[in-house]
Amino acid sequence: SWYLYSANRLKNPLIRGRLVRLWREARQTLSPVEAWASIVEDPVKAKEYKSRRGLGGMVRANWEEVNEIIAAANIYTAKTFGPDRIIGFSPIPAMSMVSYAAGSRYLSLIGG
Repeated sequence: SWYLYSANRLKNPLIRGRLVRLWREARQTLSPVEAWASIVEDPVKAKEYKSRRGLGGMVRANWEEVNEIIAAANIYTAKTFGPDRIIGFSPIPAMSMVSYAAGSRYLSLIGG
C-alpha cells in the first residue's frame, strides 16, 4: 500500500489526552487491569474521556504504554463479560495473511 510510505502516516501511537492522564494516575498505585477497571467502572472518569470523542485532544504516547492499555482492556473485558465479547474483524485476509493469522490465533487463545 502506498500509505505505508506516505509522509502523512502516523508514526507513533496517539491516545486521547484525558484517557492517558487518567491511566497514568491509576497506574501509579494499581496493576494494569485494576487501573483500567478504575477508569471504566467510575461513571465520572468514563464520562470524562468518552465525552471528548470527536473533539480531538489526541496526544502522542509510547508503544509500551499503549500496548499495556490494550492488554488491560482486553483482559478486563474477557474477565467481566466473557472472552466472546472480544471480536476481531478483517475485511480482506488476503491483504496480509500474517496479520490475519496472528489475529485469529490471538482470538482462539483467549477463547473468543
